[in-house]
Amino acid sequence: MLVSGASGALESPMGPHPGCTIASIPLLRRSPFARMTFGTPGCQCPPSPGALSLWGRTAVVTLLLITVSVSGVQSQHIRVGVRTGPTFGFLNDSAVPFVSAGGEASANTNVRLDLHAGAFLVVPITDHIAVQPELLFVQKGGHFSRSTPQRYTSERYRLSYLQGQLLGRHDFSLPGPLSLHFVGGVTMSRAVGGRVRRSVRIQALTLKERIPLLKTDLIRRWDAGLLIGTTISYSTEEGHRVALGVRYNPGLRSVFSSTERSSKAKIAGLEDPPPLTRTPPPLRHDVITASLSYTKPLGW
Repeated sequence: MLVSGASGALESPMGPHPGCTIASIPLLRRSPFARMTFGTPGCQCPPSPGALSLWGRTAVVTLLLITVSVSGVQSQHIRVGVRTGPTFGFLNDSAVPFVSAGGEASANTNVRLDLHAGAFLVVPITDHIAVQPELLFVQKGGHFSRSTPQRYTSERYRLSYLQGQLLGRHDFSLPGPLSLHFVGGVTMSRAVGGRVRRSVRIQALTLKERIPLLKTDLIRRWDAGLLIGTTISYSTEEGHRVALGVRYNPGLRSVFSSTERSSKAKIAGLEDPPPLTRTPPPLRHDVITASLSYTKPLGW
């Protein structure tokens, strides 16, 4: 149990931990950009209103792409579908997928498990070639941990995006009701939410905070990426299809901006480790998604 003394510092009623070099730590200076909690974390910070207002703009751009794709194609040949599933996110500063390089961002890095969901169209060009525009809500991120003899720090990044995807598709027939297809193309994402949950443990004392990344302009609002994947489908006599697919979606831009957090939004006496620094490393998204999807003929 921690108590606050007359000096405003955190002290343990049992006295300092044996070998501890820090007897007390000043409390967080309160600010609108950081929240300090002890024990159970506080409420999750919602996305900023400015970011939410751009959902519609990104949706309009994607719908325009869909309109261009479907023009000249008979509606009975177009398929509409939905997909959802887990997202395995990683923040990477290496050209090798899911392998973080050393240097300024040196840390233990781990994959983060999140979700994605959205809708798509399949617009045939030939019997086996199609264009597949998609609009998804995707959560990405990653985990970092750093350990020294005096301190252990962990950071859990959750970033939410509205993501438009324009994909090419090639179908292959398999025996029976099964079929296989491959997709590849480009993605464009707009950040609509983001936060980091940080925990700092110094001997017997644990400090926790939540940092809203959009409000403090610590991440870029737009991201671009590539996408490749494969899916196996099962078709019914009515033309409905249920499918399982796996995709790899590497980002092309650095996730974090060059803006440093205000000193008023930091834990007093504790510096921010990368990437929340004045010169952040070029961390980008590495994402693998596993999807369960369902499609049916448009207008059926």
